Amino acid sequence: MELILASQSKMRRHILECSNIVVTTVPANIDEESITKSLIFENVSFRDIPDTLAEYKAKKISAKNPEKWVLGCDQVLVFQSKIYGKPASKKDLLERLQLLQGRQHRLITANVIFKDAKPLWRHVAVTDLTMHSLDSTEIHDYVDSAWPSISDSCGGYYFEKTPHLFSTVRGNWFDILGLSIGPILSFLNQASEKTPLKVPPIVAVLGHPISHSKSPRIHRYWLNKNRLNGDYIAIDIPPKNFSNTVKVLASVGVSGFNVTVPYKESALALADKVSPKAGKIGSANTLTVTKNCHIYADNTDAYGFMENLRALSPNWDPKSGPALVLGAGGAARAVLFSLIEAGAPKIYLCNRTRARAEELMGLSSSLIDVIDWKDRELWLPEIHTLVNTTSLGMIGKPALDINISKLRKNALVTDLVYSPLETDLLRNASRNGCHVVGGVGMLLHQAVPGFEGWFGVRPNVDEEIERLVLE
Repeated sequence: MELILASQSKMRRHILECSNIVVTTVPANIDEESITKSLIFENVSFRDIPDTLAEYKAKKISAKNPEKWVLGCDQVLVFQSKIYGKPASKKDLLERLQLLQGRQHRLITANVIFKDAKPLWRHVAVTDLTMHSLDSTEIHDYVDSAWPSISDSCGGYYFEKTPHLFSTVRGNWFDILGLSIGPILSFLNQASEKTPLKVPPIVAVLGHPISHSKSPRIHRYWLNKNRLNGDYIAIDIPPKNFSNTVKVLASVGVSGFNVTVPYKESALALADKVSPKAGKIGSANTLTVTKNCHIYADNTDAYGFMENLRALSPNWDPKSGPALVLGAGGAARAVLFSLIEAGAPKIYLCNRTRARAEELMGLSSSLIDVIDWKDRELWLPEIHTLVNTTSLGMIGKPALDINISKLRKNALVTDLVYSPLETDLLRNASRNGCHVVGGVGMLLHQAVPGFEGWFGVRPNVDEEIERLVLE
């Protein structure tokens, strides 16, 4: 399906492309401000204003491309019986947020399709959003960080980047972003004999911070390789807004989430249903939204850890001897669970803060012994599997200080750090004659079950995706 989008909006184009529509963008360049003022003077309804503007745009481009499908779009914000367009200045944005904070406003989104310079279809959607109460510091910080990139948004915000600003939303994800893709696809499917187009599932990785995440690169690669419609984005959520924001996103149609630091335990707590594995590990990294907007929590870190070891060290047998796990964070929980499940006879758990390690003993106190950080090298002669789950050795972090010269030659050493790809621990272990496995494979394998659940195809972990992640 091919379509001309009478707009310069990158987001609208992206939504159409995620729906497997071939898009050409041709901006209409109409005088929106003058038309809006004229319509307001004529006392037309608020719904008619974006609808009329969308029609003007589609009609202008369709007149020059009569045989093509042309989509015109527009959106306005309504608050206290007043129409708001795009903020004209940083001061304008500041004043607008001061008005909207703690109150409900409405977005009206209009889409019109023309062909042969005639309107064939139109749709108007209404979304009600209530913004959290924000103090002066929060508003000023937001304006300083968002301006001027936010100047083309009628709301003064990009919902896909800052959903944490809102306490409740009644509407649809795509309507909020300015393009009602579901109704559009329904019309195009009726007008075409080609394979029906489907609404693209939206999935997000959530964390704080999140800019470092490789997950969007991984999932978008698999979407493109398997020619699937859908999108995967990253959203940074401040800690105080995490649980509420997940529920808001689920309510507007987001299909699922990956969850990273520091929210894996919080993700488990907010779920309506929890998988047995996530319950035993005590944290969740994968959330799926059901048809009734309930949230199902799972943990795929343990699966990813074990699949990575089996793929890169197929002769490794966890039952052959004790394991030493360094670290007691969220990743350590999954590693301990997977080692116990795989039959490790004994696990020594060592963390810089002993009390934190002792909290994890509840997974299986009969198999786990906590040892002091200063004693981490004493057990090396009997260790069969050594796992570093800490961030020590990562680029920008302190080195992992451990002398592994006493580690047996056929031991397996794996480091969950993958930046750098070969850490000092892995380099020294390899020189010592040990089997070594890097951490990037765990990142890739843990993503497989979630992708399959959200997008319906089980992806392959291959050398190409490994190279892509490491770029």
